[in-house]
Amino acid sequence: MKPFRKPPSWPRYWLLPLLSGLATAQAIAGTLHEKDGVSIGLEVESMLGIFHSEEKYADGAGKNWQEGYFKATLTGERTFSSASGFRLYGGLGGIALATFGDGDAGGYTKGDERRAKLENAYAGFKAGGGFIDFSLGRQKFQLGDGFLIAGDAISLGNGPLVAEAKVNRGGAYYLAAQKSFDKTAVLRINPEGQWRGSLFWLKSDVAYQQETELAGIDLEHVDKRGTLGVSVLDILDVKKDSGLGLWNKRKGMKVYSLRGQGGLGVENLFLSFEYVAERGGDTAVKNHGEGWYIEGGWTFANAPLAPTINYRHAYFSADKPRTGERDESFDPLFFGLTRGLGTWFQGEVAANYAGPVNSGNTVDRLELTLNPSKDLSVTLQAWKFRRVGHAPRLDGREIDLFAWWQLNEYITIVPLIGFYKPEGRDAKAAQGNGNTNMYAQGIVMFNF
Repeated sequence: MKPFRKPPSWPRYWLLPLLSGLATAQAIAGTLHEKDGVSIGLEVESMLGIFHSEEKYADGAGKNWQEGYFKATLTGERTFSSASGFRLYGGLGGIALATFGDGDAGGYTKGDERRAKLENAYAGFKAGGGFIDFSLGRQKFQLGDGFLIAGDAISLGNGPLVAEAKVNRGGAYYLAAQKSFDKTAVLRINPEGQWRGSLFWLKSDVAYQQETELAGIDLEHVDKRGTLGVSVLDILDVKKDSGLGLWNKRKGMKVYSLRGQGGLGVENLFLSFEYVAERGGDTAVKNHGEGWYIEGGWTFANAPLAPTINYRHAYFSADKPRTGERDESFDPLFFGLTRGLGTWFQGEVAANYAGPVNSGNTVDRLELTLNPSKDLSVTLQAWKFRRVGHAPRLDGREIDLFAWWQLNEYITIVPLIGFYKPEGRDAKAAQGNGNTNMYAQGIVMFNF
């Protein structure tokens, strides 16, 4: 294995003004004004990350890079009367993001990406004491556990793998901070009740997603045993042959999802599952993909360090030969980070750089989390990736060790070291060898 090289330091000309801004935000964050039924607030979020990979993938630009973003949203709410429960609300905010250094190991960023843009611009109302909640505009939307939709977060740059595709969204690829869909209309019914539902329309402006437009309906039942949900999506449109041209068959596809999560009323038990079927489409070749996972965990609350053991098996279908009128490969849509590392970017090296993504494979994860204190948790994850059918041979293994340290009310530090071993022919070709890749990162999160 090659010796570890110390990553370069953050460029001071960019970091110091950012930290200065964070210090100011800490003093003014939260509620800025509250009087006579009018409330104005400020939400501030930022991350700084430094990354190192011993190997590079798909002709990646380098091995040492840094990413960062700063996001702030001004929110407002007007309550008209406590009797009617009618309220207007809205938010307006922007984001600044950048990648420095060599660009990421997967070749999606070059290291010179810088961008500042609008991130949130939405308005809505609540009526009937919150029984009805309608909003529209530029905002984040998540469906269930984020297995299908966790926001519009993919943020590529000008890296060698995608430079000709014109998919630059400003970089900060790993941090994936841009989560708002460009246009939305969301109606939630009884969002805090036992039975709750939503109707939604989402429009992406991301070139990688080929500006996908979709509509859907979701129904959930929530009680002390957990949550059971069912969803139906209709892909209304895509911009054909744009971006990387990966999703030309999306238009007209119907997506059906059944999911559940909870402990069935048993303390320290965690169970989760989701099954997704993708059918049809407007092209001659119809979609016929499937994706699902089952997960179970137990917390030994009375044992030293209160360990939690969790296991998950996930399956994502692959296209089959000699079925010319059907494409069985699973389209992962808008998945993203939700419950923590490993949902739903599976494996820090594998999912982000090496290639085994949520299509054409099975993924097994065994996880152990220890809790030395209420402010510190340490997690070890072991991953196994196997191809399905005739999908690319991206088999591999990965081990990740990381910690979540809540330094104070506002700052969280997440160090990680990982080891990825390509085993399949295509996985070795992407890395250029069959060596074990050592990967390391350190992330500082600011939330005010």
